[in-house]
Amino acid sequence: MKKKIVSVILCICMLGSLTACQKASEQADKGADKGAAASGNGESFTPTAEMLETLPEEVIGEKNEFEGMKIALSQRNIAGSEWYEQLVNVAKKEAEHIGVELTVYDGEDDITKQMSDIETAVNMQMDAIVVNPKDSSGLLPAIEKVHAAGIPLTVVNSAMSEEGSPFTFVSADVENSGYQGGFELAKAFDEKYGWKDSVKALVLSAAAQEQESDLRRWGQINGYNDYMLEKYGKSNLDIVAYQYYNWQPEPAMTVTMDVLQANPDLDIIFSACDGGAQGVVSALKSAGKLGDILVTSIDARKSVLKWIQDGDKGVVATVSNDPRIMGKWAVYLAAQKASGVTTPARFNVPNNCYTVKNVKDVYDPDSAY
Repeated sequence: MKKKIVSVILCICMLGSLTACQKASEQADKGADKGAAASGNGESFTPTAEMLETLPEEVIGEKNEFEGMKIALSQRNIAGSEWYEQLVNVAKKEAEHIGVELTVYDGEDDITKQMSDIETAVNMQMDAIVVNPKDSSGLLPAIEKVHAAGIPLTVVNSAMSEEGSPFTFVSADVENSGYQGGFELAKAFDEKYGWKDSVKALVLSAAAQEQESDLRRWGQINGYNDYMLEKYGKSNLDIVAYQYYNWQPEPAMTVTMDVLQANPDLDIIFSACDGGAQGVVSALKSAGKLGDILVTSIDARKSVLKWIQDGDKGVVATVSNDPRIMGKWAVYLAAQKASGVTTPARFNVPNNCYTVKNVKDVYDPDSAY
């Protein structure tokens, strides 16, 4: 991005408050968490303004600040996803700068493999473990082993069930992200077409029974409905199709084309991420409907920002969900936690909404993402 990121929302709930999610006896049974045990010195992490203002690919910590520390990153998937690749790349960059030996495990979109990867990291006696979970509750048996070994846990991007507490969660407020995008979609449709009694919609939700995907969908639909309710006192949203695409462009393109064949009068599309939006745009181009059907998304990739700026693809809004910021903060907070510092229960990265009105402020053709 051209400008420094200056708005970071921090929900500072210290590890002590996490006991509300589990009984004291249950925490004790999990073993002595390294970060929690060492936090008896009263030290807790508070980011400086300089840290919060770093550009997405700028490092946060000091050179060799945690030299010799070993951290594992269990990534749900890497191949085929620019988003995941960027998260891992900048996590590695931060780790190298602060002196951390980072071991990256690729779960290959297989929950069984990701569970095995986490158990391997436990057996390797890592100082800390970072997990981007494929399933919010399916990994709990492996997470129990992390806690039993007394290894501090950081979760990044995708939500983990509270049953896996304690952990620090590094992500964006994705329900709010969805809400912003949905609201702007309704506004853009209203400004272009005015009131219609029925606005036919395709909802592209990324993954079945995944909390991250659900929150985005709920936010998008609520945002759309709120705009219409506030202006007209009623909503015209008519969801004619609901499909999954597993966070990948190709499946998104395929399901969009199928829905368009069954619903040639489709009006709008909610996409859970910009990877899905890329598939949507390809499908709309093939169907000759670019610019007619309006789209909202989440991620703020530079390619999608360019589409919004050009105004010819029908994409009217995307919300920042930067993997580079998440990757570096996940590693840095994991290192802090492993060193005995109490870290926030949740750390939210910026989720600014971009439309034609403000996209010129952030679009950078030379950005890596």
